[in-house]
This record gives sequence, structure tokens and C-alpha cells, in this order.
Amino acid sequence: MIRPTCSMRLAACSGAFAALLTLAPVAQATPLAPAAAEFQGADVAKGQQFYTELKCAACHAQRMMGQAAAMYTRSDRKVHNPKQLLAFTQMCVTQLNHELFPDEVKDIAAYLNQTYYHFK
Repeated sequence: MIRPTCSMRLAACSGAFAALLTLAPVAQATPLAPAAAEFQGADVAKGQQFYTELKCAACHAQRMMGQAAAMYTRSDRKVHNPKQLLAFTQMCVTQLNHELFPDEVKDIAAYLNQTYYHFK
């Protein structure tokens, strides 16, 4: 299996930041909403596995006074739609030099959507 090179990851990260800059926030979704189109084909179970193996909760807990879930549920959260969720997930993966394929990042974002965001 070919893993992305550093330049490929940087290009993906640059694209993610560009996407963040152009996205306008939308109203928050209601709980129990069906998965957003951006997450179609994603494997939520694999996303949860990656989230656990990469120790995402531990990293977020350090930043949120011990409450990892607060990263996603706080009133001033930075993610307001599925595209932003994908972009922020890619940003975290890139910043921490995790070598994941785009589909694997999508799996993590789909897990976060199902667990916390509930975007339609």
C-alpha cells in the first residue's frame, strides 16, 4: 500500500485550510440526523478505531481541561458543517504527521459526525 508523501500531505492540508476559509457557518444540526452526503461510503467503525489508535481523545482532553468531548460539543465550536469537519479532521491528521489516506480521514470524520455533530 502506498502512503502519501510529505508533499502530498501538505497539499491536502493546504486544500483543507482553503476550504475552511471559504465556508460560511450554518445552523447546527439536530441530534440523530442521518449522515451527511460528504460521509457516504465512510466506515464509521474504522473511523472509531483510528480515533482510538491515534489517541485523538487524549490529545483533545489535554486541550479541553480533561474533557475530550468538549472539543466537539462546546458552544463556541469551530466546526459548523460537514465540509469543515472533514477539513479540521485532515488538519489534525496532517499536523500530527499521521499518514492516513483521504478515505481514512473521512472514516474518522464520519465517526465524529455520528457521535457528536449529527450533520444531515
